Amino acid sequence: MTQTPGADEWMLEAPRVKLPAAALDAFQTAFATRDLTHLPPGIPRWLFLEWLAREGWLLHGSTRPDIQTFEPRTPHDLSSDPFSGRTGVFASSDGLWALMYALRDKTRVKRMLNMALQRRESEGQWSTMRYFLSLAPQGQGNEGQPTDGRVLLTPGNVYVLPPEGFEQMPPYQWPDVGEVREPQWLNPGPVQPALRVPILPADFPLPVHIHHAETIDARCEADPWGFPWLD
Repeated sequence: MTQTPGADEWMLEAPRVKLPAAALDAFQTAFATRDLTHLPPGIPRWLFLEWLAREGWLLHGSTRPDIQTFEPRTPHDLSSDPFSGRTGVFASSDGLWALMYALRDKTRVKRMLNMALQRRESEGQWSTMRYFLSLAPQGQGNEGQPTDGRVLLTPGNVYVLPPEGFEQMPPYQWPDVGEVREPQWLNPGPVQPALRVPILPADFPLPVHIHHAETIDARCEADPWGFPWLD
């Protein structure tokens, strides 16, 4: 297995933002009352979602605004680990990862390639969360294909889920990278959300890449641990 090229280049970190105490108070009020009008204007909602995650809630991103109950399903997933292919309700303990699923425009996106993980550092501590997001447009090969994946984002929703009944994906060894863990959780049964948070593409603070679906599928089959299979 060859080491993934340019790992330090494609593994992105979230912007570091120091929120004022008034914003944190507004987050608490908005969630306690289930009234999002209390959220402070001008502050991206991913920061509210990160606060919810730190409070112990789990998050599920979707373009659908009408989900009353999440039912278990088996996902289409190219990952090498068995956990990601299990049947259940999936959720994230990281706000930006949930946003990736909420914002992709399924009418224009053929495939999504994404990641959120931490690496075990030499001192035994976990690193900050690292991210990657790339979208494969529908109808590739035609003229006028986008070069910036952000144009393939659409308004979406992040559902806030109670943590009861969920189990976290265990850490695993990534060849040539080391021990990693993902903020991925699974509940084998149905789950009712506590809150729906509408979000916009402007709420996502990271760049979005473009890739060719068939090319990446072939590279994944040849080298399952070569994520994200960059040129």
